[in-house]
Amino acid sequence: MITAGDVIRNKRESLRKDINTVSVDTKIQTRFLRYIENNQFEKFDSSVFATGFLKIYAKYLGLDVDKILALYRRSPLPKSKNTKQTPLIKRSKKLRLNISPKTIAIFTLSLFILLILGYVGYQIYKFQIPPELIIEEPKNEYISNEKEVLVKGYTEPSNSISINEEAIEIDEEGFFEKDIILNEGVNTITIKAQKSSNTDLETTQSIKVIYEAPEEVGEEKTKQFLLTLTIVGSASWIKLDVDNENKIEQVIQPNTVSEYEIKNSFSLVTGRVQNTKLEVNEEVLSISSSGNTGIGQISCQIIDNEIVCE
Repeated sequence: MITAGDVIRNKRESLRKDINTVSVDTKIQTRFLRYIENNQFEKFDSSVFATGFLKIYAKYLGLDVDKILALYRRSPLPKSKNTKQTPLIKRSKKLRLNISPKTIAIFTLSLFILLILGYVGYQIYKFQIPPELIIEEPKNEYISNEKEVLVKGYTEPSNSISINEEAIEIDEEGFFEKDIILNEGVNTITIKAQKSSNTDLETTQSIKVIYEAPEEVGEEKTKQFLLTLTIVGSASWIKLDVDNENKIEQVIQPNTVSEYEIKNSFSLVTGRVQNTKLEVNEEVLSISSSGNTGIGQISCQIIDNEIVCE
């Protein structure tokens, strides 16, 4: 009886095609090509794969695909793989039913040993890694208007903590906090966590805190008062007392400028009011005169940082 595999093999040989060449051209592994030529279709995982590869192979060789499939269908059906596995399934069921106390004991002991090894491995891992350190506040580059800042954080309770080289207490849950006094400007706060079980392992974090001191609200600063005396036009006789101290008592030539700092009071007498210009902090003061003599005078005091004149 002619089979599909015989027709395909004869056609390939007549075309003088090597089976490896066919494998490269069709992208079908050589073992599957040999299964087809040897009519070993039972070695495929399913009939779907067998017919699929058979169609590709027949079309590649230029054969009538329908005739090849008809020959394949008339071939004796391969024995089902499932019939061979049935005894194994039954045997596995028997094994489940016959689990002995000894098997359970061995399984339990093995599981316990694995748990112990896992725990020991985890402890070794923890011993070799640096300590955990979490800083809750302040944040890095925090700007504070207060003289003190609170440093708060968390680590494992068994670790030790130091802030700026000062040891800090840790509560039972691993939390710690400390008030740090700041200097004006940039302050660097260094927090260090160290393992008690392995002092060579430590974790260090540095935080920058910027302290901007608020402006002090205190007594009002004392205002400075500068008296400027200018003689214009022609010479004039001047008598000037500043803070109860005589500064001028003579004739002053025109275009003469004199300046004095006033702390409490001053008084001025001039022989020519029209030729005398008096300013305090660049503010011109009016000099009163008596009658038509041209003689004028002014007396002023500093009260609550203001000039008060008579």
